[in-house]
Amino acid sequence: MPDLVRLPLRSVDGRPLPHKYFRNPEAAAGLIVTLPGNLYGPEGALLFYPSVLLGAMGWDTLAVTYGFQSAMTGAGPEAVAGAMEESASAVRAALERRSYPRIGLIGKSLGCAIAAQLCASERALASARAVYLTPMIGTALFDPLFAKTAQPAYMAQGTADGFYDSAALEVLRRKRPFSLTLIENADHSLIVPGDLRGSVAALERVTREVMAFLTA
Repeated sequence: MPDLVRLPLRSVDGRPLPHKYFRNPEAAAGLIVTLPGNLYGPEGALLFYPSVLLGAMGWDTLAVTYGFQSAMTGAGPEAVAGAMEESASAVRAALERRSYPRIGLIGKSLGCAIAAQLCASERALASARAVYLTPMIGTALFDPLFAKTAQPAYMAQGTADGFYDSAALEVLRRKRPFSLTLIENADHSLIVPGDLRGSVAALERVTREVMAFLTA
């Protein structure tokens, strides 16, 4: 069974900042880092299921919590900058404790921007694979950061997501390649409103594709 390891980290304003870092007693198959959204935590299904499934395959798992979330404050520009710094510290702390043959990042919404920032700035993540779930396409927070990355990338978005922008996606495609899954009529959480079967099917499809991408 994996052990819950405490990383001695603090938020940018100095408060203790707990992250869920589960480490296998034996050599790990990889490290998966989940980076939640503003209002979509690490226990959200799109982050939870890949993390649990990879954990069962011998990966270590690191579920990041941002300082503004633990303080229950808003995600203003300063808070987002702090979340990026805190996420980088958490990844570095995990990589200092063990070397990994594979590293995967899964970002959700705001977490996509943080994943892109990590990929662009952290040399240790040069060979990582990055998953971007419902990124904030067409915004200054995501597009310029993503364009700077070179890691293999998988992206999933719903056509009913307020951030869905087909023209902006094409602009990004011209800057760098990535795999894309579009879920018809799905919202920012990849839920198809009023359609339980469609919502569960979307979750299963994206989870399977994320798993295949990260373990390729």
